[in-house]
Amino acid sequence: MEFINDVNFEHSFFKDIIRINYKADMPLQCINDYGYSYIMLRFGDLEAYDYQNNLVPVPKIFVKGTGDYFNIKAYKNTTWISIELPTHSFHNITKLIAKNYRNKLIDLYDYVDASILDELYNEIHGNQTIESLTQTLDKYLHKFYSSWNLNLNSTLIVDYIYRQKGILPVSMLSEKFPYGERSIERMFNTEVGSTPYRFICLIRFNFIIRELEKQNYISMEELIERYNYYDLSHFEKDFKKFLGQSINSYKNDFNPLLSQALQREYSKF
Repeated sequence: MEFINDVNFEHSFFKDIIRINYKADMPLQCINDYGYSYIMLRFGDLEAYDYQNNLVPVPKIFVKGTGDYFNIKAYKNTTWISIELPTHSFHNITKLIAKNYRNKLIDLYDYVDASILDELYNEIHGNQTIESLTQTLDKYLHKFYSSWNLNLNSTLIVDYIYRQKGILPVSMLSEKFPYGERSIERMFNTEVGSTPYRFICLIRFNFIIRELEKQNYISMEELIERYNYYDLSHFEKDFKKFLGQSINSYKNDFNPLLSQALQREYSKF
């Protein structure tokens, strides 16, 4: 598996771009959710299974919002291009209630003219560098960026949760921002695709799992205390919720896709 990214990537809209080339058949690999939205392009044979092990249809170009973990199985000569977008982009692109589509891959052809996407799809397949991928995406999609990146009521709250690394009680949101708890709940269901509490837990998990991957801790007890978990069993529950496995299974699992993803910078502003 060839994982192509740029550690110095910067863009006015995209958070990151990744190209994955599969040189051989790969077994199922779990990939967790990061709280972002995505546009993804598939070339070749790729199977996706949701957190309930249901086979999910994979359009050749699709948009996805925040949701649960997926298991991915790819075959030799498959390529997968992933464009990370701000969390609010899924709702901006589709106008759908995000929570109702949290584990679905929505065909981008339903929202962008087919002639534009066909030309993009044909040209971008040959791009092997992040620079060339970015140039091709900008060439065909730049006119959509302003509407797709439009700030919503939830945007500042989401950014605040990222900046706090998810280490905050959900009650703090209504204290920090001029919305009641029920208004924030409805806002998140529509624009984010998750309850505020679950989103906070997801962001915290994404920060702590990177510490775990990099072995950036003195002891497990010190690490979970740093991220305000009550104890190891509390942390274990988040592992099963967001990765579908135990901590020990994660440590013993062969999952280069997840390992490569976790090595990248998280929460880029």
